[in-house]
Amino acid sequence: MCRFLLDELTQLKVSQDLPEINSLMGTIAKLRPDFISINTHPESNIPVAEVCLRDAVEALADARYALGECYEHIIWYREKVQPPNEEGAVVFGRFYADDIAFRLYSAGEHLANAIIYMLEIDDQQLDPYRTGRTSQQAIVGNYLIREQPNSSVTRAVLKLAQSKEWQRTSEYRSKLVHDQPPTVKGLGEVYKRARRWQKTKGGYGLGIGQGDAPEHSLEEILSFIKPALFLFTDALASMTGLYIESLKSKGFTLSGDSLEIKVI
Repeated sequence: MCRFLLDELTQLKVSQDLPEINSLMGTIAKLRPDFISINTHPESNIPVAEVCLRDAVEALADARYALGECYEHIIWYREKVQPPNEEGAVVFGRFYADDIAFRLYSAGEHLANAIIYMLEIDDQQLDPYRTGRTSQQAIVGNYLIREQPNSSVTRAVLKLAQSKEWQRTSEYRSKLVHDQPPTVKGLGEVYKRARRWQKTKGGYGLGIGQGDAPEHSLEEILSFIKPALFLFTDALASMTGLYIESLKSKGFTLSGDSLEIKVI
């Protein structure tokens, strides 16, 4: 981050615009994979699911931090700096918005792996759904839709996967990685990866120094990335609750600050 310090009131307002994840982090921290292993088969993957949930919530915490930094930089460069520096706001705002997109993708992959281990889905079950897909979340999502359409796990996943905000965030991240990064308004002249000569009625025309229209504004990017962050928070919380519920059959109960066990 750049070197500045916003006043406490502004920082408080920013924090109130972020998802609350402390209780979720605390709950997942109470679920220890070694402790869960006591009442599970030595070759069971159920305890491994807890580690994936830890990875997911850590990636979520990073994404939440990035959203806070995004807002603080925008406020600093648009409202605190004199004269206002719009380019600075967009440069840093986009930097942290991009980071959120990357972190959310990572968190989604961790959550997909948590489901695989939690439900003890093997590779042979997933193989038919790997064709044309590389993302673990896409593979697991399609498996659940076809094989377990009415399960509570599937319902929790679909609410996230079918949201337009999550889909747009995934598409945005995909362009950042696999294509030309989306162009953003406020960063000067931008060009698409395209030939500059354009066909006209008389042959070809060439515009010099005109550039292309930016694909997004910073506000538009945040309009889908921020809701996606909140939606993932809800999905992870739901999946964590389902995991805890599934542990009851293994003799575990979550009580207060610890996971209690009845040896079976």
